[in-house]
This record gives sequence, structure tokens and C-alpha cells, in this order.
Amino acid sequence: MITYAASLGSFDRYFNEKLRNAFGICDLKKVETQLWGELPDNEENNAALALLHQAVADGDIVPVSAHMPFYGGGMRWDPSALEEDIRKDVVSRMSRLMLDNPDLLGGHVTLHASNEPPMETHPARIIQCRRSLEELMPVAEKLDISINVEYLPRTCLGNCEEELEALVDGFPGKYIGICLDVNHIMHRYRELPAIIRRLAPRLKSFHICDYDGVDEMHWFAGQGIIRWDEVMAAIKEIPHDVLLISETMYQLGEKVSHVADPVFAIRQTEDSFYFLENCKEIMQAREKFRKSLAQ
Repeated sequence: MITYAASLGSFDRYFNEKLRNAFGICDLKKVETQLWGELPDNEENNAALALLHQAVADGDIVPVSAHMPFYGGGMRWDPSALEEDIRKDVVSRMSRLMLDNPDLLGGHVTLHASNEPPMETHPARIIQCRRSLEELMPVAEKLDISINVEYLPRTCLGNCEEELEALVDGFPGKYIGICLDVNHIMHRYRELPAIIRRLAPRLKSFHICDYDGVDEMHWFAGQGIIRWDEVMAAIKEIPHDVLLISETMYQLGEKVSHVADPVFAIRQTEDSFYFLENCKEIMQAREKFRKSLAQ
């Protein structure tokens, strides 16, 4: 079964009352929450976190996943850190975040395996990140969640299928999986169906967004060049449940000069999910119409 959800990180820097009210109005409730790296010393973050807990308790939103921090607040969040004291500190803080916020996890956690280190350090960092996953395993077991290592771009650890497989190999599939961000495939976007089929046994979640052929754009599905009919066909072949999480912050969040009204933003996300669910027919009709323009 496919579950559709929205990344809260797409909408604003912090969860706020306006966004909470918007989810109360709209039909879409399922979200991937954002556990910010400033916690617990940033006053604005703490207020937003308290509001987020209340929104979950009141049923305004329903977490299905949580994104672990990977930057911010002057803290280091790299589970592949070569310095053992730093790596252990990262694991300790990540463990605390999960244990302190079980209601925000929804059964899944998205984890970046690294920041953007030099490629020559990757073999050593794979070993370090696997140590971190091993040390996070007791938390995953206690909370009954899956920690999903994200497919990342550029020089990040986990920027290809081989590295992701090396990171998760040997861990119980119930507790360690993969999150595939389709933008992070970058220039290999035509290979997405094959990549999905290769990683399918471990795929638990997707970050869904479209691409322009140059850089990760985090556009709504259907606005770029990804062949969504082929991608969705591969996703629907996966025999187990998966999450499709819309991650479109470049349009809806603070990366643009005008932040969209949250009701409009959620409705746009709902429409994007409708497109994904029906993309084969929609794309065929759209291509037929385009051809008619030349007549």
C-alpha cells in the first residue's frame, strides 16, 4: 500500500499556528515531521515543538515519519564522523531526540548518512556510519521504528546504490531501511525505475519531487522532466507498504521570496498526489494535447 504524506519542512522554518489551522481545514493529515537540530536550547524551536506535539494529540496532523537533523544550530549531526567522540555524541543526541519525541515519529525516521565529505573518505565513513546504525538499533527496537538512510546527492555518503546497500547490509530489514529522494539521483533520473527495482527490498519511503535536469529543484511532481508514469509503475511493484512524502520546500517554504499560504500549499500537495496516483492517464492525455497544438 502507498501512503501519501507531506514534509513539514516544505512549509516553513518552524511549525506554527497558521500551519496547524491549515491542516485542520484540509484533507491531507499525514506528515513527515522535522526534528530540528537546535533542540533543546532554541526558544522558538521549543515553542514550535510544543505546538507540534499538541497538534498531533488533537489529530490535526498524523506523523508517519520524522526527519532527523543534519545541520543547524552549530551542532554536528554527521553519523559518519571520523572522529569517534563526535560520532558517539551525534548518536547520543539522535537517540535522545527519538526517545523524547516518540509521538512525532510515526514508525519511520529519515537519516542522512553524512554531510558532504571528500569522496576518498567514504570507505572509512561507511564503517563509521554502520557503527552509528548499530548503536541506534536499540532505540529503533524499543520504539518499533524503521531508520531509513536517505539516498543523497553530490559527495554525500549514500550517493549511489552500492553505498546504500553497503550501509544497510546485514541489519534487520524491519529496523533499517532506505529513503529514496528522487531529486538526489540528479542526472541519472532516467534510471529511476531500475534504481527503485534494485533497492526495492529495503525501500521504506520516498521523498517525492521533480527535477530540471541540472540540479535538485524539489518541484511538484509533473513540473519537471522525471517520467512519473515509469516511476510510479516501479513503485507500485514494491510488495510491501511504502511512504511517498512530498518534499517541495523550494516552492512552498522560506527558500522563495514569497511563502505560500499554507492552505494553498497543502491543496497543491494534495493535487500533486492526485497526479501521481493517475499520472499514466494524465501524461498520455497531456502529450496528446501537446501534439494537437502543432496542428
